[in-house]
Amino acid sequence: MTLNNIDTAQVIAYKEEIRAKPAEAKFTAKIEGDWLFEDGGSQFRSTVKVKDGTYTMEASHPNFAGPGVRPGPMAFGLFWFAACYSSTFVTEAAMRNLRLTSVKTRVEADLDYTAQFDLGECPLITEYRVIMDVSGDVTDIQVQDLKEYALGKCMGMFTIKHAIVLKADVRLR
Repeated sequence: MTLNNIDTAQVIAYKEEIRAKPAEAKFTAKIEGDWLFEDGGSQFRSTVKVKDGTYTMEASHPNFAGPGVRPGPMAFGLFWFAACYSSTFVTEAAMRNLRLTSVKTRVEADLDYTAQFDLGECPLITEYRVIMDVSGDVTDIQVQDLKEYALGKCMGMFTIKHAIVLKADVRLR
C-alpha cells in the first residue's frame, strides 16, 4: 500500500526485519567526492548510487558575492535537514494512516562567517529554524504530535541537536 507517496508495506517489512535481526538497522552511510580544479565550473562532485543507476551531485564553494554555478555546501546541508525531517514526518503520517495533501518545509540557519575569516570567535551557526506548512485530513493535535515525533526520530534533526563524535583524517599522498 502507498500513502503520501510512502510505500508503507516496505516500511513495515523493514521494521519487521530489524525486529527479527537488530543488526540490520546498523550500517555506515558514506559519500565520497572529488574537488574539481577547472576554472569556472563546479568545484566538488560526488556520484551516488540510486535505484536505477547513479546520480551526480555538484557543489560550488560559497560565493560571497552571489550564487555560484552550483549550490554551495550549506544548501546541500539544509536540503538534508529539510528532506530528512519531511521524510520522517510524512512517513510517520502514512504509518498512522493520515492522508496529507501538501507539505512545505523550510529550514533556516543564522550564519556568521566572522570566525571562518579569522576575524573573531563568534559561533558559525547560531540558530536553526524549521517551518512546516501541512494540509490534509489531519487535526492540529495530530500535526503537532507528528512534529514532535519527527524532531525526535529524524537523523538530520538528531545531528543538529546533539554533539556527535567526529573523527577527521587528512592524508598526504
